[in-house]
Amino acid sequence: MLNSLNRLRKNKEFNYIYKKGKYINSSNFSIHYVDTYLKFPKIGISVAKKIGNSVMRSRAKRVMSEVVRLNLDNMIVKNFCIVLKEGFVDRSYQQINEEFISALKRAKLFKEKNV
Repeated sequence: MLNSLNRLRKNKEFNYIYKKGKYINSSNFSIHYVDTYLKFPKIGISVAKKIGNSVMRSRAKRVMSEVVRLNLDNMIVKNFCIVLKEGFVDRSYQQINEEFISALKRAKLFKEKNV
């Protein structure tokens, strides 16, 4: 689960990102993002009611939240809103993780680890 500091909560925060931000599409989700004045990224996850019942939607949010949490240190500091699409529930955790990282790299929002 994401730390409470890293979560978007208010509807106006989501609307601001949709209205003023940029986005990148992937086959299972889209990532909307906008610059922030904070020193840490804030993330919100949204799921349409088209995706199954409430149990499936909650599971999808938990899986995506875990993918984001594990990659949080490598993400550029911006505010993100991730919108999950219908095909999301059919994917495995590993496939979602790889797709998330590749989407961030395409948008130049992923920092490579310095070993």
